[in-house]
Amino acid sequence: MDLTVALTENSPSNGESNGAENGGMIVRYSKRVKFMETYHHQNFSMPDSFVFYMAKNPKTWKLYQKMVKTCKFFFVKNPVLVIDDSLNYHGSQWTIIQTPYDMNQTTSKLWIAHGLFVSSITAEMIDPNILNSIIPKLYRCDAWVLSLFEQVIFYHDLPLLTSSAKLIFFDQVVVKHEDGSNVDVQKIVEIASKATWVIITHPTITSKTMEELLKIPHFPTLRDFSLNRVPELFDIEAFYVHMKKNKTTKFNLSFDESISGDYMKRLLEITDEIIATKEFDYKPVLFDFRGLDDERHLKLNNIFYSEKKNL
Repeated sequence: MDLTVALTENSPSNGESNGAENGGMIVRYSKRVKFMETYHHQNFSMPDSFVFYMAKNPKTWKLYQKMVKTCKFFFVKNPVLVIDDSLNYHGSQWTIIQTPYDMNQTTSKLWIAHGLFVSSITAEMIDPNILNSIIPKLYRCDAWVLSLFEQVIFYHDLPLLTSSAKLIFFDQVVVKHEDGSNVDVQKIVEIASKATWVIITHPTITSKTMEELLKIPHFPTLRDFSLNRVPELFDIEAFYVHMKKNKTTKFNLSFDESISGDYMKRLLEITDEIIATKEFDYKPVLFDFRGLDDERHLKLNNIFYSEKKNL
């Protein structure tokens, strides 16, 4: 992790230098006061307005790091901490890789550049608002992986969180509109325009979900799409039509226990068709549902994973 000039908020008050500990945190840089002592006005060879614009609008986190290493002016005008390793919340504390990080001591904005993970040791320990508590601190989130467990987040925050995410894993995550209603899974996929791998448990699904997914330009480019606890509202016929034409996405669908006998029968028919197929000109789906016997399940698994190797 290269925090450059800046883990100044978490430095000891006595000005001790690298390696000192403060409340369980490893302090790597001197305090903010010491940093500011050597800051002075710069005479740039270009208009001040242009330099100020550069400071406020860095295109990438790597460029920002180079700017603040070159001149303290850029950090003073736009104090951002770049976290270019995984930012994790596990159990009861934030860490960067395995080093504890105290969010309450951070006054600068955060630019997450690698991965963002929120999980728990046990289900009883998780706070569903952990992620919400740090969103006001985020300058940008360029994480390529976003992995969340039992969080409640808002739809208007999704663009910030998923702007660069290639892998999205939402385990029992509830995404809400401002009016408190749940956001349909297709809306999440639509926002996550750069994702190639999407895994969502307990999705909010309607009878129009599959139809709406097919309208999303990047949906056919997904490499893996997994849903767990899929209800009977999911239009299995619309999915079946797409499955027979799909040559890109590996679908893994696990259905809710509440599905009816007729719905289960249709799933068995599609399963048997896949098992009986000798050569595929489409990507076979992996189903899991009430009524799927062990023999069929094993055959379907073997087909799915053998085909997956051919990606």
